[in-house]
Amino acid sequence: MLLRVLFSSLIIFLVCAPIFSQLDLKQKAQLVGIQVDEKPGASENEKLTDISFIFVDKPSAYYHNYKDGVLTIDFYDAQMGEEKLPDITQAPFSGSTIGIDKIDVNKDIEGMQPLFKDIVRVTLPVLQGLDIDFTMADDFNVVTLSTVWTKGGKLAEKSKKTTTKKYTWMWITGGVVGATTATILYFFLQPNNGTVVPPDTTWNPNPPVLPDRP
Repeated sequence: MLLRVLFSSLIIFLVCAPIFSQLDLKQKAQLVGIQVDEKPGASENEKLTDISFIFVDKPSAYYHNYKDGVLTIDFYDAQMGEEKLPDITQAPFSGSTIGIDKIDVNKDIEGMQPLFKDIVRVTLPVLQGLDIDFTMADDFNVVTLSTVWTKGGKLAEKSKKTTTKKYTWMWITGGVVGATTATILYFFLQPNNGTVVPPDTTWNPNPPVLPDRP
């Protein structure tokens, strides 16, 4: 009887495993607030606008894409809060669209099972005629988009920085793999092909030679 129960449990697990692998069971962070802070820049023509996205809990990752005058930010493992969020109309942006989506993060990896993630997507069209630069950083459950921009001219100096935690684990894994590979190659490239030579433990019936008496 016990074997029959165990066998049935194994069959159920094998059937349901591919289904569970497609589900995103991670707890979702909630986007509950947006705060905009405007201040003067380093020169007369430059302005600074910081937009803080406030979450309950924290997204597992975030990344941005700036193309054709539109800045898009995706927050992974996130969902909308119950309260309506304000529209972002402060320069350098002409408005904002905030919505939810679900994407398969494994879609470009051949042979991998689908892994769907819930994301919150923020779309920010940039006003025409502006030169803009931006960075992103997070502090606990707040992710801040910091922009510096000017109208009718060029920024004196662009930071060209992008802060995101999406690929941090890849760099850490790569470092560990590299160190391990280097260690293995070191031992195998030794003259004895990495073989550890034990000390000579052959038994010698003769007593050890004692030093001469002074």
